[in-house]
Amino acid sequence: MKKILAFALVLCLVCAFCATAFAADKTYELKLSTTQTDTSMIYAGMKAAADKILEDTDGHVKVTIYPSSQLGAEEDMIDQALQGMNIAVLTDAGRLSSYVHDMGIMNMAYFVNNYDDGCKVMATDTFKGWDEALAQEGLRGLCYNYYDGARSFCGHEAWTKPADLKGVVIRTPGAAPYSKSIEALGATPYNIGWSEVYNSIQTKAIDGCEAQFTSLVSSKIYEVCEFCSKTEHINLFNMVVCGETWFNTLPEEYQEIVKNDFYACAYESAKAVEAAQEDMAKTLTENGMQIVEVDRPAFEEAAKTAYEELGWTELREQLYQEAGLQ
Repeated sequence: MKKILAFALVLCLVCAFCATAFAADKTYELKLSTTQTDTSMIYAGMKAAADKILEDTDGHVKVTIYPSSQLGAEEDMIDQALQGMNIAVLTDAGRLSSYVHDMGIMNMAYFVNNYDDGCKVMATDTFKGWDEALAQEGLRGLCYNYYDGARSFCGHEAWTKPADLKGVVIRTPGAAPYSKSIEALGATPYNIGWSEVYNSIQTKAIDGCEAQFTSLVSSKIYEVCEFCSKTEHINLFNMVVCGETWFNTLPEEYQEIVKNDFYACAYESAKAVEAAQEDMAKTLTENGMQIVEVDRPAFEEAAKTAYEELGWTELREQLYQEAGLQ
């Protein structure tokens, strides 16, 4: 009997050792989908994160980036992540507001003035609550702090005040924080894919777009838009999310590495984007685009109606107090 018990104990130890060895050797692969091109600054920032994660996990977590929507549309990729597939998506708060409504305020016009103010909001208890709520919905935020710059209006004319935009059709993403903001600023929002914007402006199917300098340069929008009205109405934060189901397959140690490395590399990427603004403005003007100063206080005042319509006026003030932005 003692021999049987001893044999059983040895067998259990061997099985435990084999299971540990298997876990130590296992490789976890994550496919990161983005609409960004492989020449964009954010792509470089995500590549830095992928390399760092691979190094810090001794090769056990491999992140492969698929630029230019190679895997499919952003919404489809989010659906696949929710289904438990090894998919992550670079997205924004506007789209995530479909899962955690109040998170959409991050993409509202004149919510924050710069990147650092946005990071202060992300450090609040309210934002941390949104992060937990998103996980409850099946999506894990790996980081929320990639940054692509401030968005401004571009078209065949200069628009220096909200009244100038009356009847002007402007391409913007379809999520409510975008469309309601653009409507409040005076324009008529219209949602088409970014890949269609160049031709649509060129053929005057639409009057213009609103975008950040990084996209204006990489897409050569200066070839079809003579003016950039520098409203800087939305500071564009980008977020990397994956499915909670896939995230929970990672050992806890790897979970922390993935989140920490994405955050650190996103921060470095954001600072690089900030530092490049002057050079990108120079590229635009050298290619014939006129950058026009606007009546910013008038636009800021106009934006308030969007907060009222979406029920975020009080939330805005609450977040400012929490983040120390008042």
